[in-house]
Amino acid sequence: MNGVYQGLIIATALFPLLRLWRGPHFWDRVAGASGINVRVALVLALEGVAGGRAVLLDVALGYALLGFLGAVLLARFGERGER
Repeated sequence: MNGVYQGLIIATALFPLLRLWRGPHFWDRVAGASGINVRVALVLALEGVAGGRAVLLDVALGYALLGFLGAVLLARFGERGER
């Protein structure tokens, strides 16, 4: 059952991947990258819970934190670049 959930999560990552790939603006690409980061963290957490490996929960939390910080830094960079 774990593989089904991971497959569904990966299938929902196709829309942010498309937005990242084809986004005409910088902000579309930032939103796509953020969406993909969320799904990767979710798959890591799901694997950690289903497999009984608590270390993967820590990795998922760290990955989500770094993804959030990256999105904030990109937003600051994009805001300064458009002026």
